Amino acid sequence: LQSILGVILFLRLTHITSQAGCICTTALLLASTASTLLTWSSLSAIVTNGSIQSGGPYYVISRTLGADVGASLGLLYYSGSILSGSMFVLGVVEAVHCSIRAYYARWGYGFSGHLFWYDSQILSLAIVAATTTCVHFGNRFVVVFSHLFLMVTVLSIVCVLAGAVAFALGIYDGNLQPYDRSPMENLWPRFEPDPFTGVTPDVFSSLALVYPSVTGILNGMSQSHRLKHPSQSIPRGTFWSIVASTGIYLAVCWVVGTTVSNRTLKVDKFVAASLAYPHELIVRAGVVVSALGLVLGCMSTAPNLLSAMADDELLPCLNRLKENRLKENRLKENR
Repeated sequence: LQSILGVILFLRLTHITSQAGCICTTALLLASTASTLLTWSSLSAIVTNGSIQSGGPYYVISRTLGADVGASLGLLYYSGSILSGSMFVLGVVEAVHCSIRAYYARWGYGFSGHLFWYDSQILSLAIVAATTTCVHFGNRFVVVFSHLFLMVTVLSIVCVLAGAVAFALGIYDGNLQPYDRSPMENLWPRFEPDPFTGVTPDVFSSLALVYPSVTGILNGMSQSHRLKHPSQSIPRGTFWSIVASTGIYLAVCWVVGTTVSNRTLKVDKFVAASLAYPHELIVRAGVVVSALGLVLGCMSTAPNLLSAMADDELLPCLNRLKENRLKENRLKENR
């Protein structure tokens, strides 16, 4: 569930709603969910036919469709995990910049959010280094932190929805103004140039932003070696994660989209924090923590795929990984 609820929900969904409208955004979300459910049905049919070891998607596919197909898809999934991790790191950086920019704007100062030259790149490298160190010294920390990050994410979502409902009723304004309240203004598409980039989006570009939000279902399978009964837990847990996350995305889309004016949604990319009740810092910190949890998930699942492929000796370039792991196991046994 945590791998699906991320930066797209807080930083992109409201902007997509302002351009595509609530109705069109709902159609895009349901189409993406339908594709995910097809993947889930195929996945469930595969995982219930045998035991599952470390390696997640690679192990399941290689044992059912053949090692060649498993290695090909495993490498693709490995590449996707690395790229997703990069996207989540950039999400952390953007959330920090948006928060700094909003703080200065509140006091009447124009500020881009950048502290110094190449601060985005330096902050991104620091986040990658920190998460890599955490994963290196023990995956158990990743499991402990993932539960904490999920709770923070859920708390942030509750604060956003509570603030949006209170804003609609006129009893709470957050960091918005009364003129930002405009019921039912975002029902239909209103594609206009982006205030920051000048690019006019369309349905396909909106779908390209929405679809990655529902593609995190395989992360649970990547942790299959930690499950007691993976053949039962993976289909059930994946299905309810899809249902719950889709409901949350639709709730945020409609509650915020039918309350806040179109112009505000287009200009304020982090309007979720501006609406948050009782304080915006809960959501701003929650987005950063949520994205860090997603980065940790990518950092921990990607090496497991390479390790599983190295055990099967399919790619000669990975044999060195198997030799190093065997040496580490011998050292642990000697101790």
